[in-house]
Amino acid sequence: MKPTADPATVRGLPESTLGPEDQLAMPTSVPPAPWECRTRAVLWVQRATRPRFDWLGASTGLATAGFVEYLDSPVGRYHEVLAGSVVRTGLIPRVQVPFIAVDSLPSVAAGRINWALPKTMASFETDLAAADARAVGDGWSVTVQPLRPGQRSRLRLPIRLWFSATGPLGTYRTGLRATGRLVRVRTAVDGETLTGWLGSGTRWAMVLTGRLRIQPPSGN
Repeated sequence: MKPTADPATVRGLPESTLGPEDQLAMPTSVPPAPWECRTRAVLWVQRATRPRFDWLGASTGLATAGFVEYLDSPVGRYHEVLAGSVVRTGLIPRVQVPFIAVDSLPSVAAGRINWALPKTMASFETDLAAADARAVGDGWSVTVQPLRPGQRSRLRLPIRLWFSATGPLGTYRTGLRATGRLVRVRTAVDGETLTGWLGSGTRWAMVLTGRLRIQPPSGN
């Protein structure tokens, strides 16, 4: 796939704004899609209001959010927090991702160039096996904690998840093959737009460990 997105002009929520110093420090060459990654994650789906930006697609009133630790990837190990608006449900849901942050500038560049994802930088403290994580960026934070700290179920179920993401480069499919377990968590969200969009509360989440494949965009 030939990357076509201009990394400086990818649109996202205000919390996804990339600072000028990080823009200058980004690599200009990135590993192309598809990506195969080994991951650990805490993901949840929740009711959400629609951020009021004209460029966002129609929302179903659902959002998907979570933390991901990339144990290996084409740009090495890093952490990620993201939230996507579900714009279509069904066998393979389709989402739009207006907020995503990582602790790796090579990942920021790859996300913006390969998939037009509005990646920005953040700092992380995570123990995703325990569904415990916090990300802090410029004027925002996202936290997830288990309602019963220290509890780790031994029951792990095989999980296969697929979804299509849509953006200015077109749509692309992401597939996850993993083992996972359900856990009740408390989320806390703070930020100019994130607070009103996602809010804070208790959710059912999946703790997952497996392999993730991210395809290149197919075009509009």
